[in-house]
Amino acid sequence: MLEKRIGIYIYFKQNKFIRQLKRYGHLIYVNKEKKYLLLYIYETDLSQTMEALNRLKYVSDVVASEYPNIKREYGTENFESKDYRVI
Repeated sequence: MLEKRIGIYIYFKQNKFIRQLKRYGHLIYVNKEKKYLLLYIYETDLSQTMEALNRLKYVSDVVASEYPNIKREYGTENFESKDYRVI
């Protein structure tokens, strides 16, 4: 069975620390200009990993992704009935 994973955004101070941050999870995206990266980790390890990352000198901020909290079910309303234009 697949384990649930969550994305975390890590903001770092210098680009040379990207290689060291890769060992904390699965690296997905790096933005070198804005100095952040997206890392996927298992949800069971979330609190331990975030504490370890916050202790590092070269990490300025760690933010967990809000994607699991977003509502992904949309209503099945009929929007065409609300269209009052005359054709």
